[in-house]
Amino acid sequence: MKALVFNGPRDIRYEDYADPELRSANSAIVQVKSCSICGSDLHMYHGAHIGNTDYGAGGTKFCTGHEFIGEVVETGPDVHGFKVGDQVLAAGGTGCGQCPACLTGNANRCPAATAFGIGPSLEGGQAELVNIPNADATLFSTEGLTDDQAILLTDAMATAYFGLTRAEPKPGGSVAVVGLGPIGLIGVELALALGAAQVFAIDPVKSRRDMAEKLGATTFAPGPDLVPKIREATGGRGVQSVFEASGASGAIASVLPMVAQGGNASFIGIPEPDDTLPMPLIMFKNVTVRGGICDVPNMWRNLVPMIQSGRIKAPNLFSHDFKLSEGAEAYKLFDSRDEGVIKIRIAVD
Repeated sequence: MKALVFNGPRDIRYEDYADPELRSANSAIVQVKSCSICGSDLHMYHGAHIGNTDYGAGGTKFCTGHEFIGEVVETGPDVHGFKVGDQVLAAGGTGCGQCPACLTGNANRCPAATAFGIGPSLEGGQAELVNIPNADATLFSTEGLTDDQAILLTDAMATAYFGLTRAEPKPGGSVAVVGLGPIGLIGVELALALGAAQVFAIDPVKSRRDMAEKLGATTFAPGPDLVPKIREATGGRGVQSVFEASGASGAIASVLPMVAQGGNASFIGIPEPDDTLPMPLIMFKNVTVRGGICDVPNMWRNLVPMIQSGRIKAPNLFSHDFKLSEGAEAYKLFDSRDEGVIKIRIAVD
């Protein structure tokens, strides 16, 4: 098959790769229809870190990508919820499907849990074909969804819901979203849908701030005057719920100074190993801090009805289209953060 393959920092190649095989009885093979690039993919692209993995140190090649949709073309004997021909999306990661965590619907707690496309242990879906372990819990039918909605449900929309709700937004309350990539922009829309009276959106890129303003947010660029402006807009109190959706060191550092006394801060951006939080601000402001990796399937039960009822539209997030054979160019453009670049959709020929 053809696939996008990580060969080292800033070296994503479209090349021949071995077809996947069913690796367990609970696996399925999906023929990929389209996929997209996530902001976390750039940690690999930059040769940075995801967890303990250092992508600047070389190593084994692997297929990239954890946001993809397609058609089931083969199933193992222990797959009961899907059959050949079903149109599906896949959660961005999964577990083994056999341990106590997986069997109780908590695959993110599985000792073997990992994301697609961040290493050779679970090859990614920026490819013509991909093996899906734990298929019954990892796949979801795309019936009643557009292709764009389906791709967003693989990770971005679920992660936005996970991160925002862990900041405990209240009806009539205030919310700040730091970082206006696709996850942050969806977070803005979700905050308003859940009843926030004030939503602040922060990003250095003007076109992204403009999109947030159209959704109904008050926007700011990061800088030394950010916190004073936030405090002025909140009558000196600060923001009750802050959702960090970037992972950039500056974004992480900006969160706690703007949180109100007794407020909540939620972090979902992938940090670098030396990123830290100031403990005195957490202690003396009584801030509740949460971070974590989204358990995507457990978000679908809340999000799909919101999408299908029109409460969440996630408009105009896919700003550019590429073919799989143009994957190297797609990564380069996405990494540029040029004005107007939000999310890239890749068609698999």
